[in-house]
Amino acid sequence: MRSHRPPRTALIAATSALSTALLLAVTACAPTAATAGELSTDNHIHRLVPSDDGQTLLVGTHNGLFDVDAESGEVTGPVGEHVIDLMGLTRAGDDLLASGHPGESGPQHPRGPNLGLIRSSDDGRSWQPVSLEGDADFHALAYDPADQTIIGAHAGQLLITDDMGESWREGAVVEPYDLLATSQGLLKTSFDGLSISTDMGQTFQPIEGAPALALLANNADMVTGVDLDGTLWRSTLGSEWTAEGATPGQIHALTILPGGALVVATASGLQRSNDFGQSWEPLAP
Repeated sequence: MRSHRPPRTALIAATSALSTALLLAVTACAPTAATAGELSTDNHIHRLVPSDDGQTLLVGTHNGLFDVDAESGEVTGPVGEHVIDLMGLTRAGDDLLASGHPGESGPQHPRGPNLGLIRSSDDGRSWQPVSLEGDADFHALAYDPADQTIIGAHAGQLLITDDMGESWREGAVVEPYDLLATSQGLLKTSFDGLSISTDMGQTFQPIEGAPALALLANNADMVTGVDLDGTLWRSTLGSEWTAEGATPGQIHALTILPGGALVVATASGLQRSNDFGQSWEPLAP
């Protein structure tokens, strides 16, 4: 297994909108409370993961995991016993799955440089190593609840496990920017466009007529994506893609709350839209 290196995909180099480091309103060294509109230069936002009830948003950053109250916008963190540079972060039932490296400040995870697959059953307060510790750094992680399958992207290769990380097999040789498991198959964004796998990451086929998306999120069978120009698209897979709104500037992370609201990470903090990108407001009141 090769050691960590930055993604090679031309998708990131193709637009500064996706390579710009975005910042969260927190201090990196100790738990604090702030608002999501305040900025600190210490944190790049990598992933946004809502709780099942939509009350809390978990924010994975370059310097740890943070809790954001979805109503008040109050930020708490970094949470947990270790500061982790969370590159991949996704929910698997009641657990969180993640990957990355030790962070740059605060109490460090004891192993590195790559953390492999780690798992938390308490929303990131503590993490347990699962497998590939020291070897893999999954910049993208997807979990398919139907098959209890985890797919991770590391160093130009998809790795797949259907026993929650006890054993792995190699999948397609690709370097995606984003992965999303849906009821129709595994979606992948890359410089080559949007594609889908119906064999859990072994092979991919392009989705004809789909826009060139970079970031993906879904709410049930409705998939939302952002293209390189910041246009928001959505589709029930198998139907046409419709452009309906736009992001409020450059973004680096996207999610959908259970109630349907969009949340994005921008250079001015976390922004929320209740009308699919026609208007935006700070997540903090």
